[in-house]
Amino acid sequence: MNSVAYFDSIADRWNVIREDYFEDRLKYIVLSKFNINDKICADLGCGTGFISLALSQEAKLVFSIDNSRNMLKELHDTSSDRGIKNIYPIKGSAVDIPLFDESIDAVYMNMALHHVVDAEKVVKEAYRILKNKGTFIISDVEEHDGEWAKIEMHDEWLGFSHEQINHWMDEAGFKKIGIETTELKGKAYSSEGEYMETGIFIASGVKEGE
Repeated sequence: MNSVAYFDSIADRWNVIREDYFEDRLKYIVLSKFNINDKICADLGCGTGFISLALSQEAKLVFSIDNSRNMLKELHDTSSDRGIKNIYPIKGSAVDIPLFDESIDAVYMNMALHHVVDAEKVVKEAYRILKNKGTFIISDVEEHDGEWAKIEMHDEWLGFSHEQINHWMDEAGFKKIGIETTELKGKAYSSEGEYMETGIFIASGVKEGE
C-alpha cells in the first residue's frame, strides 16, 4: 500500500484519528500567521479540510489540493453540508501543484510535508504559485526517531529540523523566514504499542519580487 492508498483507506475515519494525533488548537496558531481576509489561499495536502474549512470562513477562495480522492470527497461532503461555497477541492500533487504561477496570496501545508518524498520541491512549488508579497506557512513535526511511522503511517520523513526547513525556503527564494516550535505535540502509537511524541513547528516565508 502506498501513501495515497493509505489515506484513501482511512479518509472516512481521519477526523477521529487526527484528533488523537494533534489538537484543534493548531489551526488557530497557523491561521494567526497571515491575514486571510478576502484573500486567495491554497491548502496543500488538505486531507478532509482541517485547515481549508477554517480558511473558508474569511478567505475569498480556498483551493484544497490532495492526492487522495477519498479525502477530497470527505471535504466536499462537509463543505456541502455546511453550505460552504468558496472551497474548491482539486486532486493533485504538492510537487506539481495544479495552479497558475503567481495566483495565490497564501499557501498552507499542515502536517503533510513529511509524507512527500521530494519535500524541497514542494517549497519551490509554493514559491511559484504565490503572488508577490504572498506567504507560505508550513506546520509539521520536529525531528523524531519513530522509524515505525515510515511503515505504518507512510511517512517519508521523520520530521524536520529548523535548519533544513530554513535552507529549503531560503534556496527557493523566500524572505523574512521564521520558524518556531509551538507548545503543541504530535502524538501517535504504533501497532506494537510504541509511543511517539514530538514537537510541532510552524515555519513561514514571504515571496518578495526583485
